[in-house]
Amino acid sequence: MQQACPPRRSSGPPGHGPSGLDAPVEESFSTRPNARQLHSTLRPRGAAVLAIALVVFGAAVPSVRHGALRRVGGLLVVSDPIVPGDVVAISESGGPGEFQAAEIEAADLVQRRQFSRVMLLRADDMDRMSDELARRGVRLEDPVLATLRQLGVPESAIVTVDAGEGGTTESTRALATWVHAHPSRVLVVIGAAHSRRYRRALLRVWPPDTPKPHVTYPQRTFFRPTDWWTSRRSVREGVFELEKLAWDYVVHPW
Repeated sequence: MQQACPPRRSSGPPGHGPSGLDAPVEESFSTRPNARQLHSTLRPRGAAVLAIALVVFGAAVPSVRHGALRRVGGLLVVSDPIVPGDVVAISESGGPGEFQAAEIEAADLVQRRQFSRVMLLRADDMDRMSDELARRGVRLEDPVLATLRQLGVPESAIVTVDAGEGGTTESTRALATWVHAHPSRVLVVIGAAHSRRYRRALLRVWPPDTPKPHVTYPQRTFFRPTDWWTSRRSVREGVFELEKLAWDYVVHPW
């Protein structure tokens, strides 16, 4: 019986052999991601993976769990000393719970006469909704101003500053621009998990020859760096802010 010979393979480069043996290599350069696309895709993912890995590792190893997670929480928060000044600033960015806690903190500081004014860094999307309601004949009292007044802050002591969309970049630039025109000693009360990143952004745009701002978080904060991993809400906020803070250090290492 004659033994069947194995099919002969081409000795040439791939894609030039007989049909069915060496499949043609068809690779379109247009489908290859360029370096910029890879960079923009991987940079948030890398920070997120690192943050999640820290949480998972700390939760999985009992011997290091609490200490490691406390240190991770401490990376996010900053609390500068509260010294008497001119303006205590609060921002509408962030969750409503943290903002209401900041309102209480600011009102207490004014009541204790440590500051004379409260600055509200207002997001313009809130004003657009108010304008639309007014156009439709709806007249509502501003809940933020009403809350501050009921907490004992006189209306004449409330300063409202347009902060664009209300994000970190817009808010810090709006505050720095105002201080450039009205030199003042400023304390910012912001959500705990956001406090370190906010201070870094604020110092980058702060006008020279004016007192450096102080940044702290409200006492009644929902995010506590000592046990932030025990609440789903705090875990979500913590992981999100860890990713944003890590990228902030990459872009601005100083």
